[in-house]
Amino acid sequence: MREVYFGEFRLIVIEHIREIETLNPQSHTTEWFLLKYLKRIAHNANPPATRGRMENCMRGLIRYYVDNIEEKSLLGERCRSIHAAYVHALRIARDEE
Repeated sequence: MREVYFGEFRLIVIEHIREIETLNPQSHTTEWFLLKYLKRIAHNANPPATRGRMENCMRGLIRYYVDNIEEKSLLGERCRSIHAAYVHALRIARDEE
């Protein structure tokens, strides 16, 4: 698969990770599990990042969001903004082709 630059997207995810970590979430809470998903996304966004690997990470995040997070909560807003940034990164990559 073709490599995609997710650098700016990765910075957005890391910013969310840092903000959630300042809350010092307890083990096995919703915030704690969300951190696990976000750290996986940030790790896989490192070059060489392929669409397939990132798609799998984002699919996991969305699945977790739908199953466990209130839509109108702060965490729900974080998930939606991360997904929007991901879609934006994909559009930029597509336009560069």
